[in-house]
Amino acid sequence: MNCLNGKRYDWPPRNGNCSAVYEVRVTTELSAAHQLRLYEGELEPLHDHAWKVEAVFRGPELDRIGVLIDFVTVKKVLDDILKPLHGQNLNESALLAGVNPSAEQLAYCVFMQLRQRLGDPSYLKAVYVREAPGCIAAYWEELPNPP
Repeated sequence: MNCLNGKRYDWPPRNGNCSAVYEVRVTTELSAAHQLRLYEGELEPLHDHAWKVEAVFRGPELDRIGVLIDFVTVKKVLDDILKPLHGQNLNESALLAGVNPSAEQLAYCVFMQLRQRLGDPSYLKAVYVREAPGCIAAYWEELPNPP
């Protein structure tokens, strides 16, 4: 017996007042160093972080096998994006070439790489990067408000 007793569960009702959304989060870790260029142009000391990178997907419907997106596929793509950065200095990485290697920039670059490698999925909503406990940056794109 399944949790729905074989019936379709239609909550919340699709009456225009609310809508249901599924969310999937896939997280991986990265150990890498960086040094930010500070406001006056000087570089901070080179230091390591145990970064956590999380991709967030949201959508109103599940596919024919009952998932929004495959965890295994996303994890593999996310790991492939981050693999060249492991144990490296982010200042010297191709992914962050030409930018100050902040958590915000890493979130942006990972978001764009995920979008490209997963075929521009509309359900990719955000990438969060945790640089240290309590220090989290994110990147997502919002549709403009209609006039």
